[in-house]
Amino acid sequence: MTNYLYAMLAVLLLLTQCQEDVSPRSAELNEAFTMTQGQVLKVSGAETDLLGLQVEEVTDSRCPKDVVCVWYGNAVVKVKVLGRNKKGQSITFCIGDCRPDPMRNKHTQTVEVDGQQYEITLLDVMPYPSSDSQETSKNVKLQVSKGG
Repeated sequence: MTNYLYAMLAVLLLLTQCQEDVSPRSAELNEAFTMTQGQVLKVSGAETDLLGLQVEEVTDSRCPKDVVCVWYGNAVVKVKVLGRNKKGQSITFCIGDCRPDPMRNKHTQTVEVDGQQYEITLLDVMPYPSSDSQETSKNVKLQVSKGG
């Protein structure tokens, strides 16, 4: 009976250790930060939270760094932007060969949240693909600043 109790306790401990941290992280305005798909982040400035961000989708078809390709490929990131009223809007970023646009290594989108314009910039998608890596989890590096 005690072995059964210990086994149940071990399973319970494992389950609590495997839960993801769903509490939102925070970042400051004009500060670069890294997020993973599904993660929620609050962007703050001066004394208040300005907006929330959630990475909805990351697709990376860039040519691996150790391969010669005919097409460079691109990385596309879909981000949901939330205001204080919790109404959200999705914006899509693309770096790399984003035809018909020219090649770019960062992408800035302007969005209006609660009457204020912000510029959100996708700075990077990491790790960069390689032929020997099977990693599917991607991190995105973003920065938010006030728009003009």
